[in-house]
Amino acid sequence: MAHAGEGFGPLDLPHVLGLNPITMAPLKPRKWLWMAAQTCSVSYRKTLTPETLLSILTTGDVPKENVSNIVHLLQEAPVQNVVMAVEQAAQQSGLPAEFLWRNLKRIASIWQCHRLFPLPPTESPRVKDTHSPHNPRQRSSHK
Repeated sequence: MAHAGEGFGPLDLPHVLGLNPITMAPLKPRKWLWMAAQTCSVSYRKTLTPETLLSILTTGDVPKENVSNIVHLLQEAPVQNVVMAVEQAAQQSGLPAEFLWRNLKRIASIWQCHRLFPLPPTESPRVKDTHSPHNPRQRSSHK
């Protein structure tokens, strides 16, 4: 599985989407919310429960005591765990997955977690170099 900053291989995308990369059949059902909650609770004093993660995804509100867990989820958890947890949360809540992804994107923006939701490229301001030999407006003092 690719890590942040690495490219995906041809077999990684189906895996992230919960499909067997060879047969494209759905993987066996798993407790994705539980797995994601456990993944982002390692090394933290406050454990994130699957129920709290479901609430965070459906409301977009992160309890103060779970901020470190959610930042870890957004920055470090395997992408497949995040994708499949959102899918399971959508099924359990009856809300569209797109709504939950918007909530997660807003949370990521607030806490500046850009691994899953990269910042759009910004156009850097162009600085005119008036001393460039390629500047046609600059006249050479040498003849």
